[in-house]
Amino acid sequence: MSQEDIEIVRLAYAAVNEGDRDALTEITALDAVVDFSRSIGPLEGIYRGRDAFARYVGAIAEAFECFQLSPVDFAVAPGGEIVVRHHVSARGRASGLEIDRVPDVALVWEVRDGKVTKTTMYQPHADALEAVGLRD
Repeated sequence: MSQEDIEIVRLAYAAVNEGDRDALTEITALDAVVDFSRSIGPLEGIYRGRDAFARYVGAIAEAFECFQLSPVDFAVAPGGEIVVRHHVSARGRASGLEIDRVPDVALVWEVRDGKVTKTTMYQPHADALEAVGLRD
């Protein structure tokens, strides 16, 4: 794990926030996996491949009038995984429901050769830390 890997993760957040599928594609491995199977939200599932990740970002844009994820902190696991808690600011397109908080959620990012290879959501945050060998 290097500072460059953290920068790749920051670029991924920026691409998601901007709805920039091309930028996301540039930093995502062809065989990337986005595992949101633990999500309690409507986009629960496992998305396989770079194009599936881009489609997931498109689904976010459809579901939310505005959507911003701002990293709050980064923790680096012994294996190089990057655990990120983030602040969510969003407004549902159909419901108008507004979210503005730091949820008890974390994403675990795996980066190899400058590309995101896997992103896994954990709820609660402590589960992410445990999964990669870190503690609260």
